[in-house]
Amino acid sequence: MNATQLESVRFATAVSPETLRAYENAATAIGRLDAAGVLAPPGLSRLLVLRASATAHGASRDGMIALLRPDGEGDKGLRAFHAALLAGAARARGGVVPSVALLHELLQVRRAGDPDAPPVDALLRDARERTPPVLKAVLAALALLGLSGDREERSRVAALAATLVLSVGGALTDAWVTLPLAREGTLAGPAVAGDAERDAWLLAAFTALAREARAAERGLAAARERIASDTSRVRDSLGRAAYSALDVLGLLGAEHILTVPDAARALGQTPPTSSAAVERLVALGIAREVTGRERSRAFVYVALVDALAPAPP
Repeated sequence: MNATQLESVRFATAVSPETLRAYENAATAIGRLDAAGVLAPPGLSRLLVLRASATAHGASRDGMIALLRPDGEGDKGLRAFHAALLAGAARARGGVVPSVALLHELLQVRRAGDPDAPPVDALLRDARERTPPVLKAVLAALALLGLSGDREERSRVAALAATLVLSVGGALTDAWVTLPLAREGTLAGPAVAGDAERDAWLLAAFTALAREARAAERGLAAARERIASDTSRVRDSLGRAAYSALDVLGLLGAEHILTVPDAARALGQTPPTSSAAVERLVALGIAREVTGRERSRAFVYVALVDALAPAPP
């Protein structure tokens, strides 16, 4: 029996059968999401990362749109978490195992050495036994929630750790899902004490992780269907004007947000041509202006964001 099998046996004998089933469901759901994410167009897989950031911060569609906006509008904390998630995921793909200090560095949390950090670091490094990544992600989140500090700060650190552990452990190719700690108060609550409370928390965490992974996978499928449907609708509705509108729609599907000058440069169109194409997409309800300005207006493919946005808290 290898180390991974041994750790799995230890976990299986320490929790209830219901929790063990929830763990297996979470591992299966994450595996399915990863397969779907790998096959998704790059634009949609990037939206999955936006979804994970919004989930970790307790945001929903408007939060994701704010992250897409190039003008820096929206919740600064959400934007900072998203930057940390992107940077951490890049390190995880390179094989860098997160530590408490690295998580704080990524989130720009300035804290002195925490006396409780070494045991958590040992779990994250997993020097003696290689714990399966889905189990390790949840156990690491639980350990981080038990550290001292502000509750919201601990929740963000734990959510970031969960995703990075899944990535560095090979369960996820990119940062496509996380624990919804900011959305479910029972998960981000006080430190767990006792075997029964620990088992209940693990059950809730695995259940939530599986639910998030399944929702993200369904969102990917819905987004792909929407792109195909909107492409057909533009082609059937606009006659000769469909050519430029389809080019802009393709760019919008890849980037999710654009300005008329950006579209003109990217597509080699004149600004009036791009402007007319964007306005046609607005008239069809595909694109929506989100800045409310007369100049430097930005247009979002709202249906795609809707498809992948977390449910409102």
